[in-house]
Amino acid sequence: MKKRKSSILAISGGGDSRYLLDRMLQSGAEVILAHVHHGTRGKESDKDQEFVEKIAREKRIPLVTARMPDRAGSSSGFENRARRFRRRFLLDLKDRFRCGTILTGHTSDDQIETILMRMFEGAGIAGLKGIPRNTADGFYRPILHVWRDDITKYLKENRISRRTDRTNRDNRFERNWIRHVLIPLLVRRYGKAVKKRIFTLGERFQELNDYLEAEACKWIRRYVKSSQEAGGIQARKTGYPDWADSTLHFLRAGYTKLPTMLRVRIIQRVCIDLLGLAPNERLLRSVDRTVREGGPSARVKVGRGWELVNRYGQTAFVSAGDGGKAGKPPGGAAPGEPALKMEEKGKITPAQARRGAASGGKEYFDATGIRMPLCVRPLRAGDRIRPFGLKAEKKVKEIFIDRKVPRNERWGRPAVCDADGKILWIPGVIRSAHAPVTADTRGTIILSLRPAAGPGRRKIG
Repeated sequence: MKKRKSSILAISGGGDSRYLLDRMLQSGAEVILAHVHHGTRGKESDKDQEFVEKIAREKRIPLVTARMPDRAGSSSGFENRARRFRRRFLLDLKDRFRCGTILTGHTSDDQIETILMRMFEGAGIAGLKGIPRNTADGFYRPILHVWRDDITKYLKENRISRRTDRTNRDNRFERNWIRHVLIPLLVRRYGKAVKKRIFTLGERFQELNDYLEAEACKWIRRYVKSSQEAGGIQARKTGYPDWADSTLHFLRAGYTKLPTMLRVRIIQRVCIDLLGLAPNERLLRSVDRTVREGGPSARVKVGRGWELVNRYGQTAFVSAGDGGKAGKPPGGAAPGEPALKMEEKGKITPAQARRGAASGGKEYFDATGIRMPLCVRPLRAGDRIRPFGLKAEKKVKEIFIDRKVPRNERWGRPAVCDADGKILWIPGVIRSAHAPVTADTRGTIILSLRPAAGPGRRKIG
């Protein structure tokens, strides 16, 4: 492993993260440890954290811990909540300490488990490629090529202690069932090589995914400004994510001649990059089928106020609320745009506010510093926000670049603004430094997202 700039290293105390830490220290890398207390195993979870704290003391490495809030729910629901909580926690630490990467101990075994899980969920090519080695927001998996058996052998030979999570044996969790039941069954039937074959299959899907991405983007770049050429897409966008004069046209003659996988990927890229949508595989196939086989008035809803409508040899994406005509939904926001729920509380501590915000989907503000009413609107080009640590505002675009937010995930996000139009919060991205909760705070406003009842600019207060 090559030495990298200072990184956040996610550590549970288990074998994989202990192996990763040992190898990173051998390489001379500078790391900050991050540990999440999930609170699911009582004293055992406490001992996990104590174990990690001891490692940090002995090796003189900075450590930051967080505790996941207790919530009832199914095992699969817990897995998803835990994953979101860990991700938010790690990204916040990366920003706080200005680290280059977030290191996680995902192994080859984790990869094949993920591929099998996604296969059963009906994932498409993008999902079946498995866990990426690198992501645009800074996650890096240095030991994705290492098998768990080799890690166990290394730890034993080097007398490196580790913690064991008994919930990893609980087959009510889907990943555990795949790990302890399905994969051993496949190994008994097809031999140990079956694991390597599944891993290699994921690599092939990665290669195919990269090829489709390149071809789809090439096709869109070539035709995006052409309204007359067969197979072209025309995009009339003014100030996206505002909706005025926003229409996409397919001229079906050229599109239908393309291979199926490429057609579906083109639809996906158009939806993500130009419409701000995140369609699943089923919807993509439905849209493609409507383009190819639908009659002259066929239409299908694709989300966030957009419909696909067939017209006279063309297919158009149009705003759903305008009777098939392109235009701007009332109030400038798409139906279903996230709106705010506001809760007022008395005095809370800064630590309580940080823990609450870390649970996801919430932010805490000093009530005396907020000018009502609040509203939610889509982000616009030129928007600014003042991050913590800066005296002046910074362009939201620059924040997206600094945090390596993919282009297709930047615009169309909601922004929470006060009565002066000042951006207070971009959910999932950044909270402004305005009206922080301090030791002197006497009244607190807690903001969270909820689906809007209808289209338009939502006001609170």
